[in-house]
Amino acid sequence: MKQNIFILIIFLFKFAVVNSQDTIKVMHYNLLYYGKNTSFCTSSNNYIDDKNKNLKTIIQYVKPDIFSVNELDGESAYPVSDDATYLLDNALNADGVTYYRKTDFPKIYLANTIFYNANKLVLKSSTPIRFTYGFEKIFNVYKFYYNSDDLETTNDTAYIYCLVAHLKAGSYPENETQRTYETSLIMDYFESLGEQENYLILGDFNVYTPTESAFQNLIDPDNSLYTFNDPADQIGEWSSNYDYHYYHTQSTHTTGGCFSTGGMDDRFDFILASDYIMNGTDHYEYINDSYKTIGQDGSNYNGSLNTTSNSAVPNSVALALYNMSDHLPVYVELEIDQNPGEPLKIIDSEVENVKVFYNNPANDYLNLKLDPGIRKDVRIEIFSIRGIKLYSKQFSNNIKLIEEQINVSGFPDGVCVLYIYDQNGLLYSSKIVIQN
Repeated sequence: MKQNIFILIIFLFKFAVVNSQDTIKVMHYNLLYYGKNTSFCTSSNNYIDDKNKNLKTIIQYVKPDIFSVNELDGESAYPVSDDATYLLDNALNADGVTYYRKTDFPKIYLANTIFYNANKLVLKSSTPIRFTYGFEKIFNVYKFYYNSDDLETTNDTAYIYCLVAHLKAGSYPENETQRTYETSLIMDYFESLGEQENYLILGDFNVYTPTESAFQNLIDPDNSLYTFNDPADQIGEWSSNYDYHYYHTQSTHTTGGCFSTGGMDDRFDFILASDYIMNGTDHYEYINDSYKTIGQDGSNYNGSLNTTSNSAVPNSVALALYNMSDHLPVYVELEIDQNPGEPLKIIDSEVENVKVFYNNPANDYLNLKLDPGIRKDVRIEIFSIRGIKLYSKQFSNNIKLIEEQINVSGFPDGVCVLYIYDQNGLLYSSKIVIQN
């Protein structure tokens, strides 16, 4: 009997491990000239601190792990010198939250970028898609991998690519022509990667009909291996069509100023997913029926967003959405077949009175600052996950603050372990992700 119970316990344990999973929440949002001061969007009708207050309400309700945006000031223009950092510090990492990180992007009038949950995801690389069509535009691609608990023992890394784009606005033929050109560049990029993968395209597409060539480039490409799918499965003549009222994303307003007018009757904003994600081929899988237009309860077709009796979100969130932008965010959930690992530390402080600061992940260089307190000699070592010593250095007791730039360009990509010792033994250890 005891043997049977033991076998049952082992079976259940293996079943739990095999079926381990986590959820990645993805949200895309057009921020409506965040940080821009123009003739029509000013500090009076689009004040950045008011936007942060509203965005914080939305973020704390949705809690996205991947948060992609359009229309973020990308050239450090008045009134804020670093808009991405300002948004990060005031709308995302607020009220005790510390895990969001921003991504880099080239200087541009309006940026398309991503913020992400660094406890779940590690940024592997970023790639700008630059082009000029009347004026310079940049779409940005970000490659992440999931921070799983077995990163240090397996090479089965779960990668996902996110391309953030803002297609040309307007209903004139020349606007459609530009949108077609822009999505052709997007598809050229994915084909250049040479293989099917976990791909997302997130953005304000500004398309009025799915038959438009720009949209057809994505959902029915010449190379079917790179087909993108609408997870909502709502492809149809959605513009000014009540049948799609739960998926309209613009406009939250019927009167103007900074905001576009016209009410809720257009589906401009999308998250499209590759076949791999729709089929769950490689770690990530779309969760059925998780696609949402946040705040869209379908009650005010062709009118302003319902902020007083909204059945989709709390009224406080609906009001924040109304005041934040003339677009509504779109949202999906992805299931990933891995367990979450320990949060990757960007700053560790006051570990047994030892203060340690370093960048994690580390690319080319690990910039380490260490205040060992009153201890004597300190030794710093870094080992690969296979136990190979990659770095070792001794520091004498006459150094109060140790500042060391460690060249990690020759280290293997993946997880390494940092150890700090004093004369009495181990003081501190932590995982560091190397991505060269």
